[in-house]
Amino acid sequence: MFLPKAAIFDLDGTLLDSMWVWKKIDAQFLADRGFEVTQDYTDAIKAMGWEEGARYTIDRYGLSETPKQVIDTWFDMSEEYYRFHIPMKAGAKEYLSLLHEKGVPMAVATSMEPQKNIDIVLRANGIADYFQNITMSTEVTRGKGFPDIYLLAASRLGVDPADCAVFEDILAAIRGAGNGGFQTVGIYDDISEGEWPLIEKEATLAVRNWQELL
Repeated sequence: MFLPKAAIFDLDGTLLDSMWVWKKIDAQFLADRGFEVTQDYTDAIKAMGWEEGARYTIDRYGLSETPKQVIDTWFDMSEEYYRFHIPMKAGAKEYLSLLHEKGVPMAVATSMEPQKNIDIVLRANGIADYFQNITMSTEVTRGKGFPDIYLLAASRLGVDPADCAVFEDILAAIRGAGNGGFQTVGIYDDISEGEWPLIEKEATLAVRNWQELL
């Protein structure tokens, strides 16, 4: 099994089987405004923070809404999914439980918002007590293509990046964490299928499912 000294986990697409939700939300959001979602749009926004993603969407499609209005709409659309319909990926809870039993310090580093969705989904899946901190992308100035969020989460855990593994599902995040001196574990998700060969090459370890880590 893979047993790091400390661990930082992404949520959407990594611990949670949730990226399908955002595909549905993106498709519905754009359809309501007369546009079709495209793969290049999905690829462009998936490593962005909320503000950056909203501004990109507004600029790309010439929307009249403000970034706050776009973000609020996304959050309203996502709440019911996170409350009732988001499972963990197979084997993920077993792996977290094992690290918890071993006393491994663990944190979440996520772009998910609002905070209530994080609280809801962690409680719903029985993993809220496993994490010493939840660090959000809004607490740093740059997105997950940079190490900032992981460095902040590690500092709150009181661990050195070299002793900490970051678990992520997208290439930009693997690179961002790697540039911060972290071990990186790539977790396969359909949203990053086209990036998977590079994730396998660049991550410290890359697995297609959580059972491979047990």
